[in-house]
Amino acid sequence: MPPRLRPRPLLGPGQSLFTAQVRLARPAATRSSQACLFCSLQQRAACKPQAAHARLASRQQSIARRGASTATAVSAAEAAGPVPAVEEAPIEPLSTRTSAQIRADLADTLGALQQEAGALLNISRLQLAIRSLQQPAGQESVRVAILGLTGVASTSPVQGGRSAKQLLRLVLADPLQDEQAWEAQLADHDPKKPLIVRVRGAAEGVNGSAATAAASTLNVRFDKDEGLTEMEVSSPVLNGNQLEFLVMESSLAVPTPPASATSDPLEGTTETFEETVLVPEVEIHTSQDGLRFTPVTTPVHQALVVADGLLGAAAVANLPLSAYPDEMKGAVNLRLPVPEAAATNTTSLPFTTFDIATSSEAIALFRASVANAKAYETLWVRGGVSALSRWLHDGAVHRPDGTTKPPVRQLVASVLRNALASIQTAEAKLVSASTTSQSEVPVARAFASLDTGLADWAESAHAELQTQLDLAFSGRRWRKLGWWKLFWRADDVTMLSSGLVTQQFLPQAEQDVVFLAGRIDEAVWLSGLRTSETKGSSGAIGQYPIPVVAVEPTENTAGAVELLASPAGPRTPWPTHIAFTRRYLLDETVPALQALAQRLVLQTAGTSGLATALAVLTYLSSSGAYEAGAIAAVGLVWSLGRMQKKWEAARAFWEGEVREEGRKAVRAVEASVATALDEARDAAVSGGQGGADRRQQLNDLRKARALVEKAKEELAQLK
Repeated sequence: MPPRLRPRPLLGPGQSLFTAQVRLARPAATRSSQACLFCSLQQRAACKPQAAHARLASRQQSIARRGASTATAVSAAEAAGPVPAVEEAPIEPLSTRTSAQIRADLADTLGALQQEAGALLNISRLQLAIRSLQQPAGQESVRVAILGLTGVASTSPVQGGRSAKQLLRLVLADPLQDEQAWEAQLADHDPKKPLIVRVRGAAEGVNGSAATAAASTLNVRFDKDEGLTEMEVSSPVLNGNQLEFLVMESSLAVPTPPASATSDPLEGTTETFEETVLVPEVEIHTSQDGLRFTPVTTPVHQALVVADGLLGAAAVANLPLSAYPDEMKGAVNLRLPVPEAAATNTTSLPFTTFDIATSSEAIALFRASVANAKAYETLWVRGGVSALSRWLHDGAVHRPDGTTKPPVRQLVASVLRNALASIQTAEAKLVSASTTSQSEVPVARAFASLDTGLADWAESAHAELQTQLDLAFSGRRWRKLGWWKLFWRADDVTMLSSGLVTQQFLPQAEQDVVFLAGRIDEAVWLSGLRTSETKGSSGAIGQYPIPVVAVEPTENTAGAVELLASPAGPRTPWPTHIAFTRRYLLDETVPALQALAQRLVLQTAGTSGLATALAVLTYLSSSGAYEAGAIAAVGLVWSLGRMQKKWEAARAFWEGEVREEGRKAVRAVEASVATALDEARDAAVSGGQGGADRRQQLNDLRKARALVEKAKEELAQLK
């Protein structure tokens, strides 16, 4: 990788990279000590412990959770060999940490990721992300590259670079003042040479704050000793936002798809183009005669690709800029033939059009006389530079509330996304290297697609759970169990609720996970890990531990939160957590709901009968009929109101429990399938020559994957 520019010192001491081992699993969720609704309605002090949903055995190795849902870590096969244990460092829950702590932890996690998988990452972008996170929240420096696209204009090979610097002058120019000295310097600058432009206020920070002015010395800045031309300017719109521009020419290469159907599906994607645009290379003179150059990477947060004319518009349209609307933007210097239709005709274009001549004329008219304000406004809007200026301002403006600037957040997310893609590619190559030459292509494809298949299954299962249960709890069958219908449907509670659970509790997801388990078993057979002769000895690969009932913690067993399945326990060909959870709901919660319905009917009838008897006795004791009727009415209304309140609360509680148990079932199935998939991948990687080295590399990749998932969680919590 080419050397990168040396950054200026930032933030002082105490900001070293995170080198300690990190926690790869979430802390166990604290169980509620409250009694359930069914048990609380009985005359008992505490709730009977409920049977919880099945969880898998704790794994000896750390497995990164898949991105589709928050899958939990599960047991790993001991047959694959020992895995170095990762020491868990104490960490506060995300909900209790401040934004500054989360920000510091995220920077530390990125530093640990750099040490763990630096060869798979773009170090320049990763270090820029770390330095941005080390700056005060909402006051980060933002780097923007304005790249003049070369090789597309017919009149001049450097037309793109000339338009890039002219566009920057229009964005930064102040029409209320005469032409500044820096405008002439920018116009005379050779577009072939890279130029750094830093936007600074007049010796003050944002809002004139001295503290912010002092903090501005902590900016991420390009080094002057590298031979780059630098310029500091003042702009009324962008002053005080810690904004830096890199203006240079560039010839961007459009990424090509895989050469054939047998090529690696993870190669040839737009991640390469993203890094090409956001990590431009600057050639620095390394000799006094100026004949030798060294390419230096200069990572940026955002990029503006500038071109000229129709040929430039065609070239920009071929670039996949629309995949990154917040990070990249295309701009073409193009004068439309009908100015009045410019606003409507350019909205569908994949780039923004602007007119240098029209915008320059607008500024010149306003500087000549304030009386030309109306003409200035018309020409300035027609020129199209205001849209680009607004795009730059929205990303770089300071956030007084301390929220992270969007370009910084997007940079971190992009680094993590590309890191995960690189890790998946490396894992696929390890699996491919361990298989035979006849089957390495289908096996590599199988393992590369199974992760995506698992993520797709988890997403569809969560969607099915929500959709089906919404339909069930709003349907006619569930409405039959209204509180006022209990008098003649109390005995039908079991039938109606059992039918609801049996027919609409993840039926399609249960079938799909069987198919997914079959795909994993197919990959096991393709990799040669299981044959007709070795089926018995390798049967544990691609198999799934059966769920077991967990035990609620008590005061005497506070340390043992739950009983987990043993790795050596019986296994099944596919995960059975959904069926197990369905049986739990039918055997445990439905009878409790039935008993509650019958008890409420008896209590209501008894209370109403007592009130009626009291009313009769009152009437017989020389009281009037109105008084007796009032007593009977009060007793009846109170008993019916109590019945309605408790039954509706019980129904809502049962609905929530069914949804929660379904969510847990999906998570447990995902974790179980992830375990089986990793066991199969481990066995495939460990086979053949160099299996131990490949196994160690795979463990390192999993640690890096866990760091990526941890960083994603912290980024989601970042303010």
